Amino acid sequence: MQWDEDGVNVVRADLHDRLDMLQKAGAKLTMRDFVSQLATIRTIAGAYGMIPVVCLAEALERAVRNQPRGCPADIYFERLRDAVGCGPTAATVSEPMLATISLRMRA
Repeated sequence: MQWDEDGVNVVRADLHDRLDMLQKAGAKLTMRDFVSQLATIRTIAGAYGMIPVVCLAEALERAVRNQPRGCPADIYFERLRDAVGCGPTAATVSEPMLATISLRMRA
């Protein structure tokens, strides 16, 4: 899709709302529902070229599947919100964002 600043601002607001709702409801959802809602976020972000959001959503899904009750999801949600603000060509920021999650988990 074409990168249109006004349209992307609407998409960013939608993604932030979806992330907020998912984070608040996360503990009450089944893994299947959580992953489904996360996949929706990933699909929307992918359609607009928001590669960092896609990468972080995939990483969160892997973490939740590996540690359903012990996953530090809040750290992922923080980075996902940061990633929503990145431009469509910011694919190179995915690795550093994932690295910050890893560092925070070790602290």
